[in-house]
Amino acid sequence: MRQTMVDTATISRTRSGHDKKAGDATNPFRRPQGRESKPLRRKKPIQDRAKFTSDSILEATEIIIVNEGYEKVTTNYIAERAGVSIGSLYQYFPNKDAIISALIERAVSKVSNGIRTILRDAIEMPLEQASRLAYRYLLENLREKKELFYLLPKRSPELIELTQNLSVEKFTHQTNLALLEQHRSEIVPQDLEKALVVLEISILANIRKFIMGEHIEMTDDEFVDFLARLSTAFLKSDLEI
Repeated sequence: MRQTMVDTATISRTRSGHDKKAGDATNPFRRPQGRESKPLRRKKPIQDRAKFTSDSILEATEIIIVNEGYEKVTTNYIAERAGVSIGSLYQYFPNKDAIISALIERAVSKVSNGIRTILRDAIEMPLEQASRLAYRYLLENLREKKELFYLLPKRSPELIELTQNLSVEKFTHQTNLALLEQHRSEIVPQDLEKALVVLEISILANIRKFIMGEHIEMTDDEFVDFLARLSTAFLKSDLEI
């Protein structure tokens, strides 16, 4: 069972953004950040018109990726599908990778905000019930955007590095920790931080495998129930971590 947990991976690999404390350099479980990346986006849209243009570019890119494949993605084609000039596109994004990185960032932000809301609303629920809600949300939303979360990052070194430093766990870690602290009397491991890191890695890895068809045959309900029971049993066990 313990091997299964460690082999499962992704509620919490990252810690920054809204969950600022999670990236504390004193944390021995913090993932290495690698070399510092240069900002990819040229200009951040502020006015409504500019935001509409930027969003149109991102949405057109996602439609091309999902319906036609990554190979069809070029800045000229994106501009055409978005209904903007190539010059307008380059005002916001210097190249294709910059657009795709912004697309991934937007998807991560949306899923992270959603899971934080669910956990905050469920903080008074029994631990297994709250976990089941969170895992259901993650499964449905990560599957919906599987091209962005699992397939695109393999296309370039820059995107691999981006997804290592920008992931759902990093943005939800403190909310996850707050849920565990709410149920502290039920949880056996003394080091909640370490237990949570192991759990986050395990859950997200299993969700990725299930979405990508690497798991045994299960329905969504069976899989979510399995994850909820597995994580609850882990937190209530006396395994040393």
